[in-house]
Amino acid sequence: MASTFRFVREYLRADPRAVIMEETGYRRDGAWLPARLYRPARAREPLPAWAVLHGLTRTGRQHRNLDRLARAFAAAGHAVFVPDVPEWRELRVAPAMTARTIRATVQALGERREVRPGHIGLLAFSFGATQAIVAGADPEVAALLHGIVGWGGYADLHATFRFALTGTHESRGRRIRMEPDPYGLWIIAANYLHHVPGHEADANVATALHELATEVGDRVRYAWEPIFDASKRRLRARLPEAQRALFDSIAPPSHQPRRDEPAARALAEQLADAALRCEPELDPGPRIEAVRVPVLLAHGRDDRLIPWPESLHLQQLLPRQRRRGCVITGLFAHSGGTLAGLGFSERAREGARFLALLHRILAIA
Repeated sequence: MASTFRFVREYLRADPRAVIMEETGYRRDGAWLPARLYRPARAREPLPAWAVLHGLTRTGRQHRNLDRLARAFAAAGHAVFVPDVPEWRELRVAPAMTARTIRATVQALGERREVRPGHIGLLAFSFGATQAIVAGADPEVAALLHGIVGWGGYADLHATFRFALTGTHESRGRRIRMEPDPYGLWIIAANYLHHVPGHEADANVATALHELATEVGDRVRYAWEPIFDASKRRLRARLPEAQRALFDSIAPPSHQPRRDEPAARALAEQLADAALRCEPELDPGPRIEAVRVPVLLAHGRDDRLIPWPESLHLQQLLPRQRRRGCVITGLFAHSGGTLAGLGFSERAREGARFLALLHRILAIA
């Protein structure tokens, strides 16, 4: 538990003397791309290592929460490699490029002198978590990985898109209702709306939504905040009158909650179908049974991008011998807050479970 203690101490109160960070890079398809390497200031090498993917974010490897997380892993005695994924910084889902990024990253880590051979873990969040897990079916990647941690991933693209548009999620007898984070929906629509039959002429709506999501990412704020209402009005005014209702259905004013209506469900189905036609790699089903690496899953109960039952579904899809558990926590969500209104005893139980989860994660590499 010493490494867990060092992780928590660094995460809660960073010590600039504890961790060394250097700008470096990795080679993908012949191109040299930037990355960051974190390592403990005082530790014997070689070290167990982590490849950590930054998700669909404009700040990439420089995201402040990711930097904080990487420093905590390093303080716990690990080398941490955070590659920039150019497509994700541009808010393009690009699963085919994600697979090549993961392969290049893991190979780059395996060649570093600071890294202990055979002790590399892969950690990813949200849409990237699912892509990281299925990367474990790639024999070249699996040969170098000791384990994978997927936080907040999805199993069913249709159910995930329905939640983004309606705020309702139904999966295997579980029904959840909460206001979704619109950031995910804007990225989904920016990538796939103009590929939906009947919406081919709505590429400028997709462009407006991409601009809106980009502004959210650049300002590092939550997409549901009222400060973005002015941008919605500006972008809406640029569109032809006939396209404004479609824009309103995807980017309504912040005070207008999502409604589980037939039109919203129909658009969600169409977007998921279009996404899978364009990029079949978004469906984990065909590859997840071939995953060759142990996988530990975690999900925030208050996650407003991808609801927590999706991780339980992912666990069921994994080969039984690769499952290392699925923990649903009320103390951390990659979008949204933490559960409010917990009493002292509930917080204590959640805290103990979260520390146990951290201990298991650190042991993966």
